[in-house]
Formats: sequence, structure tokens, C-alpha cells
Amino acid sequence: MKINFRNLSFLATYITLLFGAAGCNKSTLLGSGLIPPGDFVNAQDTVISGIIANNILRYDSAIANGNSSYRKILGSITTDPVFGKSHAFVYTQVSLPKSAFTFEGAGQTLDSVVLSLAYAGYTGDSSTPQTFRIYRMTDPKFTIDTNYAYDRALGYDKSNLLGQVTVTPLSLRDSVSVYGNKEAAQLRIKLSPAFGNELLQQKSDGAFATDSAFRAYLKGFAIIPDTMLGTNRNMIYLSLNDVNTKLTVFYKNSEKDSLQAVMSFNQYTSAHANYFTRNYNGSQAGRFINTGNPQGDSILFLNNAPGLYTKLTIPGLENFPNVMINKAELIITQITAGPSDMNNIFIEPGSLSLLQYGNGDSTKVPIDYYSSGGPSYYGGTRQVITNFGGIQVVQYTFNLANTVQRFIKKLDANNGFKLKALNTSSLPIDVDRVKVGGGNLSQYNMKLRIIYTKP
Repeated sequence: MKINFRNLSFLATYITLLFGAAGCNKSTLLGSGLIPPGDFVNAQDTVISGIIANNILRYDSAIANGNSSYRKILGSITTDPVFGKSHAFVYTQVSLPKSAFTFEGAGQTLDSVVLSLAYAGYTGDSSTPQTFRIYRMTDPKFTIDTNYAYDRALGYDKSNLLGQVTVTPLSLRDSVSVYGNKEAAQLRIKLSPAFGNELLQQKSDGAFATDSAFRAYLKGFAIIPDTMLGTNRNMIYLSLNDVNTKLTVFYKNSEKDSLQAVMSFNQYTSAHANYFTRNYNGSQAGRFINTGNPQGDSILFLNNAPGLYTKLTIPGLENFPNVMINKAELIITQITAGPSDMNNIFIEPGSLSLLQYGNGDSTKVPIDYYSSGGPSYYGGTRQVITNFGGIQVVQYTFNLANTVQRFIKKLDANNGFKLKALNTSSLPIDVDRVKVGGGNLSQYNMKLRIIYTKP
């Protein structure tokens, strides 16, 4: 543990003059607001930089189905030099308009059949294209009453391509006109005429008799990104529980034109799931995963689940002098190598989570989270600062005064912390990521800065 002390009494007059003479540019690698007002005379300033931090690959059992997970992520990233490749598939069902459904009139003729999925945004580069292909589900266990972990691939008929589309997020953001009616933004995929004509042949006492009969006939759709393209650099978000997530059959009969039959997503009967996979081979992060380095990793990689987290320890912190801790701030700073890291394309997490290890792998929320200041005091939110080179980078800070005080008083064991990216979207999985300094990387070191007074 490296500790640097300095008495702060001489700083009182200097800081007063400095802040009075000019506005404060919030640019610091050691955080701001650490020194409590009125504590200059007796306060001591301590910076601990000998933190041991290691990258750990985690396999969170994130559930990608269930009533709380109607928002899905879809796409492929193959161009991230820092975190490697990520791919997200979507599986979904649609439901009949009603039991004993039948198409209107006689002599039906197909115009087209379209699968549409409500568009809810994107991440990455909005101007580069992605190709999506639609297949028919074959997995017999794909049902509404089953939850699926993100890493569970489901079966679909790869030999029967129903349709495909190539789009950019920019092309999806606008509303669309359907038979003269304006609908909100959506991903629309025109399916094969053969599939549409097959639907027209189904009967009200057969596949269209009930939802159960319909799902026995059509188990669902697999929406699959092209993962082989070396130019993929975005993913899109879909909202399944939306009026614009539906299968629409456009047809006419012997008497009428411009007819539609809509088979919508139904939150009570339609199964749905995300399949998500990562590959760190050849990436910067791939060289630092599960190294077990006793001195810690110099560079840390944090991305949304499923991904990488950091296990960090501050050796000897429990042997800190028996003093009154005024403030203790853990400071985590982004490392940037400029455009080559693609930080302008792949964004950082909005927040990080810091949990305290108890016994073994069990963790708990540190007591500071529940302090009078609440979660906003505890910290972990993304902030933009200017580093020593004049470059804007992201920084995260956590306030741990009460936690450090409990270590000193031997009320808690100093077993270390678990640091991970926090999914701030409504998704159980996402692709935000950040590269930060470990415990031994010069100016980007992870640091614990403590302000204390002697009793």
C-alpha cells in the first residue's frame, strides 16, 4: 500500500484566493470536493495508490425473457479493438387476432407479408449498415412459461430463410407510412411470398383455431444478425411489447383490395428471448482476462453483463491509524488511446457498481450507499473530466468514508470489492464498455484519497 500524506492547513488561504479569483474548471484526476469546509486546519490528506485490481470474466445468469424483459438488443459488433466481438439474436412469437381466425372473403390473393419490430434506439455507429435474416423457430421448448438465460441459443431452421433486410440505425429512426397511415419507427422485414401464401391456406379449425394450435404450427421467428461482416459497429434496441411489433399479411380478395391481417406480439402468450455472446480473442481485453496477477492488472476492462468485472483489494487498509475519516473517495479514471480505441463510437457505462466482499464470493452493498446522502452521495455515476494531457475522459468516484472507518475499527473485514458496469437501460444485457487504469498505471492509477482528522 502506497500512502502519501500532507498537512492541509497551509492550503486554506491559497484555495480561498484561488477560487475567489477565477472560476473552477472541474478537471482533476483526484476528484473534487474532498475537503470538508472548516476542516483545513487539522485535516490530513492521504492518497493510497497501491490498489491490487484484477480483471475477471463473469457469467451472470441474466434472464433474457420474462415479463420484465420486453426490450431486446439486436445486432453484431465485429470492429471493437478493445473488447472484441459481441452478437445479439432475438427470438419472438406473435399471436392470432382471435380464436377461429379466418382471412376475410373468398379468393384471397397475397400482396406481401411483413414482420415489423418496434424500434427503440441504437448504440454504436448510426451510419453503418447491419444485415438481419429471419428464420422459423423449431425449438420445442420455446414457450411463454419458460425463462431463458442470455447464453442459451435456441433452435431455428437455418435451411429456410424467410426474409432479410439491410438497414442503418439512421434509416430506422423515422416513422413509416403503411397504406396511408403513419406508424412509429420500426424495423420492417418483408418475408417470402411462399410463407405468406402458406399462411393464407390455414383454416379456422386448424392452425388458426387457437393460439396453442397456431404456435404448434408457427413456433416463432429468429431474427439473426450477419456476424461474419467485418464492418459491424452498432446494435439496435427493440420494444416487443408494442403495437408495432407484429406480423402483417397484406392481401386482397375477390371483392376488396388493401386488406390486412395483423398477428401481434402478446405479452401474455408470446414467448420471447435474447441470445447474447461475446468473443474477446484478439482484443486488448483478451490479454488481461483472468491473469491472476498477484500485483494486479495495469489496465482494467469493464463492460455490461455478460462481461468483465474487477476484483480489487486495498492491502493493509484495516491497519490505517485510528483516526476520524472525514471523506474517502475511490477514483477510477478512463484510459484513452485516441480514435484507435473507438471511444467516440462505443460508449461508456452510465454508472458503475461497487460491492463489498464478505465471506468467500458473497458481496453486499457498502454501508455508504445507505448513508444520509443516499445513492447520489455513494457515487459511481459517469462524469467527464479533463486529464493531465488536456483530453476529456470519463471518471467514476465512490464515497467510502463509513466503509473505511469500519475497517479501521475492525467492524468489517477488509476482503476487497467487486467493481462492475451497471446496466442503466431496462435491458438485462447491454454493450456499454470502458477501459480504466488499474493499481499501477502512472497517472491513471486507481486511487483511494482519504481526508481525515486525528482525535
